[in-house]
Amino acid sequence: MLAVVKAPPTHGTKKPVSFKIEGEQIPDFVLGMLKYMFPKCVKIYETPLKKRHDMDEESVVLESTDWNKRMSAEMTPGKAIRADRGLRGWTQNVLAQKLGISIQNLSAMEHDRRPVSKKMAAKLSQIFDVPPETYFKF
Repeated sequence: MLAVVKAPPTHGTKKPVSFKIEGEQIPDFVLGMLKYMFPKCVKIYETPLKKRHDMDEESVVLESTDWNKRMSAEMTPGKAIRADRGLRGWTQNVLAQKLGISIQNLSAMEHDRRPVSKKMAAKLSQIFDVPPETYFKF
């Protein structure tokens, strides 16, 4: 499977964005993130790279890229909640019900107007199946 992103310059970049992700199976949450972040600029191919002749052979570790470092530096607990919710196609109402809180409380957390407590980070961790450190620095 191959996912290719070719996007014009975006917020915080002066050059076009171009990268690919390749693997036997690309996880659904990764494909969802790409479709969410680059809705008109991502192409998904079922054909392995080895059988395609229009792609180069260079690859890099995602964690070592400047793009990933910038995205990680800009990520806030609220942005992480909003992204994780968006990847699942959930409304604020759905997530607020799962958390047992009001939509207003969730909205305040998503916009970083209200901090995420340790207890809430643990709940989010269970719901989204990610480490609680995603939402709270212990």
